[in-house]
Amino acid sequence: MQILGNGWRWALFLALIFAGRTVAMAGQDEAARVDGQADEQILLMREGGWCWYQDPRALIQNGKLLVGGVSGVNGDVKVSVYDLEAGQDLGVVVLHPRFQADDHNVPAFYARPDGSVLAMYAKHGNEPLHYYRISDTADYTQWGEEQVFDHGRWDPATGVTYMNLHYLSAEKRLYGFFRDGRTFNPFFITSTDHGRTWDERTHFIADEVDGRHRPYPRYTRKGPDAVGFCFTEAHPRDFGTSIYYAEYRDGHFSRASGEPIKDLVKDGPLLTSEADVVFLGSGEGGRGGLLSARESAWTCAIATDAEGRPHLGYTLYKSNSDNRFRMAFWDGERWVDREVAYAGKCLYERESSYTGLMALDPARPTSVYISSDVDPFTGKDSGGPHEIYHAEVGPQDDISTIDWTPITTGSSERNLRPMLVVGGGYKVLLWLHGPWSTYTDYRSDAVGRVLERP
Repeated sequence: MQILGNGWRWALFLALIFAGRTVAMAGQDEAARVDGQADEQILLMREGGWCWYQDPRALIQNGKLLVGGVSGVNGDVKVSVYDLEAGQDLGVVVLHPRFQADDHNVPAFYARPDGSVLAMYAKHGNEPLHYYRISDTADYTQWGEEQVFDHGRWDPATGVTYMNLHYLSAEKRLYGFFRDGRTFNPFFITSTDHGRTWDERTHFIADEVDGRHRPYPRYTRKGPDAVGFCFTEAHPRDFGTSIYYAEYRDGHFSRASGEPIKDLVKDGPLLTSEADVVFLGSGEGGRGGLLSARESAWTCAIATDAEGRPHLGYTLYKSNSDNRFRMAFWDGERWVDREVAYAGKCLYERESSYTGLMALDPARPTSVYISSDVDPFTGKDSGGPHEIYHAEVGPQDDISTIDWTPITTGSSERNLRPMLVVGGGYKVLLWLHGPWSTYTDYRSDAVGRVLERP
């Protein structure tokens, strides 16, 4: 009886230990699971969101993954720090508490030569201020005091938004591209000390559509001396937008072919009609309310391949329940453009051209990730939320030949806005998982999956 009693106590002791381990593992799995997919997804940031007109929104520096986000609950501007080598979450740092609950305010990053990281962010056109902080050179959970660049000395009434950071080493100059609130046009400021101080506010692209319209650009660095960018002439809600492309180096604009267009200082900002036409939209006016203009395109993704040729991803509006993904690339002589997938329904009616979006692998742009709530191949409604898919898209492929493989399945919440970040031999797929109602009302978490290691 005594033996049985001791055995019972020993069994109970082991059971309690095992139960404790199970609870601990369950806690760990919460950060590694999305809808039951164990050991693949990593939870990087709760209550984080991002728009897609700021870059880089994530980077890898010294084996650490930094991911920016803005809370849709309280407006905190945040950065998640994850040790890729150790597989360890180092925490989330709040760069600016209660800034503004708006996905447009996500920080853009720049890896500085001394190992530190610059984060730059702004409100959604509400004030003429850019905010920025610089991290410690080794510990990315430690950041210096917040600095402010005030555009008000040029135009006190303007607001700014959409920060993009690209360094051109041939000029030894860091460019900060953004949208100006008075003109709604892309401008830039520059820094010669890797983001400690800023100056030289310059008008970059000018729209030509009658009225007050906003070109939407996506930027990518082309080697050490150039920036490639694709853009529209307006918002697709207001105009049947087209997709354009041009390059900028040493103060001059050029086409994808290398043909010069003009000098920025002498001739002024680039006009949409002066750039390459990649896709021609309807050119019709907006229809008001909850509809986009007929046959209107919107920039989505951009990358450059190993030969220096640009690849573009964009969406095309057919109806609120039918958006499409398209891709184009420069083959050395012409633009090759085609439809590659069904993007499904709009995220919400006020922004009827908002989709789950797509991402191109910056190291190999033919590797493509999309978010869709329909079968990407047929357009048939999946009956569930947006899922992430992957495909290799060859130069001859179009929607009839591409095999989309699901990355997420059976999700209970939306999986949106994928992006790829590479560095130090690592490649990481990131996306947003969770409820998404509007750009100021969302409860998404930033999650990711490590695809490649050194």
